[in-house]
Amino acid sequence: MKITKIEVQKNNKNRVNLYLDENFYCGLSLETILKNGIKQGKEIDSSCLEHLRNETEKEIALNNAVGYISKAAKTKKQIRGYLLKKGFEEDTIFFVLKKLEEYNFVNDELYAKQYVKFKTKKNGKNKILMELKLNGVSEELARDCVENFANDKENIVILAEKYLKNKNLDLKTKQKTYRYLLSKGYEMENIFECLNKFFKNNEEV
Repeated sequence: MKITKIEVQKNNKNRVNLYLDENFYCGLSLETILKNGIKQGKEIDSSCLEHLRNETEKEIALNNAVGYISKAAKTKKQIRGYLLKKGFEEDTIFFVLKKLEEYNFVNDELYAKQYVKFKTKKNGKNKILMELKLNGVSEELARDCVENFANDKENIVILAEKYLKNKNLDLKTKQKTYRYLLSKGYEMENIFECLNKFFKNNEEV
C-alpha cells in the first residue's frame, strides 16, 4: 500500500487524514505522523498501520485523561472507569495510567489525604472511609489517612452547634440530631459523648 495523501483536518489542526492508494484510510494525530516519519509517497504495510493507529489511540486517551483530572484529582480506578466509558481498550488504559503515574499526575495516596482533609469538616470517619474505597483507594491506605487526619469529636461538636441553633433541646431534637450526625458517618460512641454536652438531662436517644 502507498500513502497517496496526508491532509490536515479542517476542524482539528492536530489531526490528519491518511489516504492509501487514493482512498481515505483513517484519521491520525499529527504527532504520530511526525514521530514515525510518515510521508506522502511512502510504502506502508498493515503492521505499521496498526502501530500508527495504536499510537494515536494512546495519545487521544492520554489527552482525555489529562483533561479529566485537570478539573479535580482522581484515583486510578476513576480514570480507568472514565476511559472505559469513552471506549478505550484495556492496553491503552494501562499505558495511560502508567504515563500519568510517571508524571505524578495520579497518586492515590495524595488523593486520599486531600480528600480526607476536605471532607473531614463535614463528614465522619465511616462515611469518608466508605467513599474513599468506592473511589478506588485501598482499604489500608484509606484507613491510615482517615485515622491520621479525621478528628470526629471536634467536628461533631461544630456540626451539632450549627444544627441545634434556635432549636428546643428536648428528647425529639436529640434523636433528630443523633440521626443527622449518624448520616454524616460519625461513630455512635462519639456522637453520644458529644450530644451529652448539649443535652444535660442525658435522656436516651
